[in-house]
Amino acid sequence: MKKLINNQNGVTLIETVAATAIIAIILVTVLGALLFGQKMVVFSDAKNNEAAQAQELIDSIMTQLSANIEPGALSVVGAKKINGSFVDPKTITAPEQSSDYRKQYIVEAATVPKVVDGKAVDYVVYTIRVRVYYNNDESYIDLKAFAKKGGVWA
Repeated sequence: MKKLINNQNGVTLIETVAATAIIAIILVTVLGALLFGQKMVVFSDAKNNEAAQAQELIDSIMTQLSANIEPGALSVVGAKKINGSFVDPKTITAPEQSSDYRKQYIVEAATVPKVVDGKAVDYVVYTIRVRVYYNNDESYIDLKAFAKKGGVWA
C-alpha cells in the first residue's frame, strides 16, 4: 500500500492535452453525425407530407373524373391546372405567383375502344399527372394515375 501512495509516476500536461484533443475529435464527429441524422429525419418528414398531399390531389381528381365531371370543370383547391408540361416555380418572375405553382396537375384524355358483348364501345380514359414542389422549390414529388370516365370498366 505504501508503494501506491509514494508513486511519483503521473500524467503529464502534454498527455492530458492529447487525450482531451482525441476526445474532442470523437465528440465533434458524433455530434456531426447526430445533426446530419436529425436533418435527414426532417427532410424525410417533409417529403412524406408532400407525397401525402400529392396522393390526396390525385384521389380528388380521380373521384371527380369517375363521377363524369369533365376535366375543365374539376374543382381542385390549392392546385394549378397546367396545359402541356409542368412549370418550375423558380422560373416564375413574380415571386408571389410562384406559390400558386407549388401544386400542379395535368389531365389528358384519350379514347380507348373495347369490345363488350360483341359490340365495340369507346371509353374515355384519363391520364393524371401531379407534381408537388417542396424544400424551397428545390425538390418535387411526381405521381401518375389513370381513371376512366364514369368509373370502372363495364
